Amino acid sequence: MLIHGILNLYESDNIYFVEDSYAAERELSRTIPLLQNIARCEGLRAIIIDGGCDCTGLAIFNEETDDTPAFWSVFTDAVCAPVEGRNAEYCQLLQEIIGKSSTETVHASGEELRRAIREYYSTELVHRELCPDCREKKEPYDMVYVRSRVGRLKKFLGTLDLDTSVDMLEICCGNGMATAALHDLGFSPLCTDFDKCQVCQGLEHGVLVPADTAVIDATRLSRFFTEKSFDMVAGFMMGTIYPYNAGLWKLMLHESVKVAKDNGTLLVTVNRKEEADIVASALEEYGVAGELIDNTDERGLYDQWAYLGKRTKNFLP
Repeated sequence: MLIHGILNLYESDNIYFVEDSYAAERELSRTIPLLQNIARCEGLRAIIIDGGCDCTGLAIFNEETDDTPAFWSVFTDAVCAPVEGRNAEYCQLLQEIIGKSSTETVHASGEELRRAIREYYSTELVHRELCPDCREKKEPYDMVYVRSRVGRLKKFLGTLDLDTSVDMLEICCGNGMATAALHDLGFSPLCTDFDKCQVCQGLEHGVLVPADTAVIDATRLSRFFTEKSFDMVAGFMMGTIYPYNAGLWKLMLHESVKVAKDNGTLLVTVNRKEEADIVASALEEYGVAGELIDNTDERGLYDQWAYLGKRTKNFLP
């Protein structure tokens, strides 16, 4: 995995991030108490991950016991620091531990480390390590992916003259059915969804890329990404929008605009014109200028309507 390469360790070495999910890396609720205990120890073997001013990481070696093989435990602020700044207690504890330990230093950018973290938790998810009671079995590809929808979406996206080289965030990716179309066209999106079962399905089938996939809540995007992070934010058939739940979708759209760059692209597809009107009204309220696109066909199932727009400098925070 990527984390093995960053730490200059063998693939056979056991490595564990101490938080129980990618989203939990945002809060450091396990990290701080564990570091407080570790800071009382002497003579530890450690690897420091120098992420420059963006973040740091610390890997602590744990000796083999009768019950547990040797492993490295990894602590990092790579997910939280870019958004809220460095955690003072985390930084202090790291310095205390480093002063008492035998250390070596490796270097990685913040984004390299975040990709490694995402890959780790994606792999753990597929291996059911994050869901020990899971009884779900891998379903055949053709039972969960509608090839005609992927082909139709590719054709539609091809008419929009979009730059495939942009930094793109896909929200509510589900199992990656739309992501498959994006990949075929040359996009490399960072994919997010709150439903870890759907994400797991997409990872199992190789549709979602482990290092570019994270289980996070789209209503909290700005807690994981800094404002103006992405050239493009897209959501395809994110869920049914009704007047009674429109507030939830408006929050996700507002968060999407927050993390889009000035003049960044916002693209959302839905099933019904009524949903598209809600999307258009919300995005334009938040400072997006764009248009509704009629993409209806006789089947009337997927991506029937789209809103395509740009974040303007009139963004409503």
